[in-house]
Order: sequence, then structure tokens, then C-alpha cells
Amino acid sequence: MSKILTVTIPSYNTEKYIDECLPYLIDEQIISDIEILIVSDGSKDNTVAVAQKWADKYPDSIRVIDKENGGHGSTINRGILEATGKYFKVVDGDDWVVTKNFVKLVNYLKHTEVDLINNPYLEHDEETSAETLMMKLNIPSNRLIKHEKIIEQIKIPPMHTITYKTSILRDNSIIIDEKMFYVDVEYICYPLPFVKTSVYLDYPVYIYRTNSGTQSMAVGNMVKNRKMHLTMTKHIWNFIKQMPAITPTTVKKALYQRFSELIIAQYVINLSIPNKLDRKKETIAFTEFLKIEQVLENPDILNLSKLLVRTNGGIIRPAVTIRNGLQSNKAWHVIERSILNSIKRMKK
Repeated sequence: MSKILTVTIPSYNTEKYIDECLPYLIDEQIISDIEILIVSDGSKDNTVAVAQKWADKYPDSIRVIDKENGGHGSTINRGILEATGKYFKVVDGDDWVVTKNFVKLVNYLKHTEVDLINNPYLEHDEETSAETLMMKLNIPSNRLIKHEKIIEQIKIPPMHTITYKTSILRDNSIIIDEKMFYVDVEYICYPLPFVKTSVYLDYPVYIYRTNSGTQSMAVGNMVKNRKMHLTMTKHIWNFIKQMPAITPTTVKKALYQRFSELIIAQYVINLSIPNKLDRKKETIAFTEFLKIEQVLENPDILNLSKLLVRTNGGIIRPAVTIRNGLQSNKAWHVIERSILNSIKRMKK
């Protein structure tokens, strides 16, 4: 490997963000140690031209890859394929990093051998410019630990927190679904059975843009793209069923919990479908799928998820109705975040 870290930047029509994102990744202390792959996913604006100006300025550290449209997963797959860095991180084209902490991360990676690194991250509210620290954990920082131990507290965090050793992705043929949204779940789950060592660094590196209105996680977009979410959920389930025998028990439990959260999300999406007949039909079909897959008999599936299956989502129908009516209420976002964090803390 010729570089310490490869940063892959998935970019689809991110012309207006490239000049915001790149300066935060560039620091003379570490620019020669990193590789930045700006992967344009068939952009129709000037993403490639804007990105190329940066590549021309830093030819030894920045490359522009212009490929046909294949979705977010295809940009990650291409990044893994072309990476020359010992470690690998994804920074979406409309997000950015805390430069001083990014420098700390790169310097740390120069002197370590670890499979997976987690950092806290910041959520940046596009409407208010407020930044909220996420995934700040009460566990030792900068200490190499067996991953099966650290995952008991970290569970399965968002993509924004993760830096992998590239060999974990390459040697185990990690391939993410293409032409789909929500594949960040696959990116964070598929490598886990192969991760042996992990470290938590207590400073935030990634800044994640929220409330932009165009994100796939917005309620209206999730309903529109619900078949993609369902497909991804089923792929995660198939992956869990075929987990390698070497997978530690704590990792298995974390993966079952993540699938439990996907069950909850899918019911919320289905119950948000405006058309009554479609809502009923798709919710029943999802319930039948879960029953056939015998999730009710699985001891590691969260009880809340099982209750949803038993009631065909009925237990949360009133809450979903209220939630959908409050989506424009800023105070509701704080409440919803608290609820989501409580679900993530649930244990069997």
C-alpha cells in the first residue's frame, strides 16, 4: 500500500459541495499520506470538472473517477477496488471533516495495526447550523481491544464513524448492492464477522449534513424508496443467516439487533404509505415474510420487533400517524433522536 489512508468521496451532482468538502481534508501535515478518490456516479452537473481542479493541484493525492451511474454502493465498491491506502474511509460528497481531528486520525493510523477504528461524529443541521456530537461513548479511548468486546457498547454505528483496514474489505470480497439507497447498512455490517481488533478514538472526525430535505432518510423519500429499503433489509437477513462460523457471539447479537432496528424502520415506512390498500397489503406481506423466516423464535431479535410482527405493526400505528404529522416540527426531531437512541440501547 502506497498511502496510509484512502478517502473515497461518493459524488452525484455534488458540484456545489466539492469546494466545501475538499479543503477540510487537505492539510500539509498529512496530504502526502492520504489518497482522495472522488468518485462521480454519472453526475450530470459540473462535479467532475470542479473535482479535477483539485486533482490537478494535488496530483499525488487526489484522483477523479468518472463512472456511469450505479448508486452509492457502486461508488464504495469502486473505491475499495482502486484504493492504495492501508486504511479506508468513506466521506460523502456533501459532508466534510474536522480537519485537526482528521490529521490526528491519519497520524494515529501511521503507527497502528487495527482492523476497525470508530470515532464520534457531528450532525450539522442545515437549517439551524447547530452541530450535535453523536456516539460519544464512555469507553477507553486509544486502546486496542478485541472487537468482540468493544462491540458490546458500540453496537453497529453509522457509516460516519468507521475507518476500516482496507484488507478487511478486499480479502473478504465485501461488495455492496448497487443502484440502491440504504446500502450504508451493508457497508457497516458485512465486514464485521472478519474484524478481530478495534479501537475507539474519542474525538469527532466526520461532519454529517442533516435536514437538507433531499436525503434518502426523509420520511417522504423513504416511502417513495421503500422497496429498496425492503430489499436491503432482506439482504441483511440473508447475510446474518449465512454468517461465518467464526463470528463471535457478541458480533452476532449486534447484527441481530441491527436487523431488529431494520424491522422497526420497515414497519414505520409501510405504515406511512398514503394509499390505504397499498399500506395494508405491503405491511401484511412484510409480516408474513418475518413469520416465515421464524424471527419470532429467534432469541436475539428485540422484543419490540417481535411485538410489531405479532400485531402486524398495529402497536405503533398511532405513533406513526403522530410522527408523520410532526415531521416539520423542529422540536420533534430532538424527541425522535432520543427515541432512536433508546432503541439502540435495548438489549435482550
